Amino acid sequence: MRRGVTSGVIAVGVAVFVALLVIPRGPAAVAGENGTFANDCCGTFALSNGKMVLNGQRTVRYTVATDGEGPYILPLTDVGTMPDHGFAVDGSRSVRKLRLDRLPNPTRITLYEGLIPYIFKRQAPRLRN
Repeated sequence: MRRGVTSGVIAVGVAVFVALLVIPRGPAAVAGENGTFANDCCGTFALSNGKMVLNGQRTVRYTVATDGEGPYILPLTDVGTMPDHGFAVDGSRSVRKLRLDRLPNPTRITLYEGLIPYIFKRQAPRLRN
């Protein structure tokens, strides 16, 4: 009897795990952070509904949250700066928070590289003709 219960529990666990992998997730909740932010050190990153595009090339998923210090973006993979070269994306490092000055519609995002803060300012959207 005990062997049957254990097998049943394992089967249910495997089914739940597979379902979590297969069931599509909806779009990230919109927190009002979308926009393009720039700094002369490394370029731009564009935020759009849970996707951060670095210098128009590499994409890193993120979530938006708030803690005692205020709102922040938490990338799925660590995003750092490489002054004069762009961004460093490193899956082996602990992710760091990118601090927003406010939500919704932040005007600045601060990324710390050690003790050095890099402030990215919101760019005005391009007008299309």
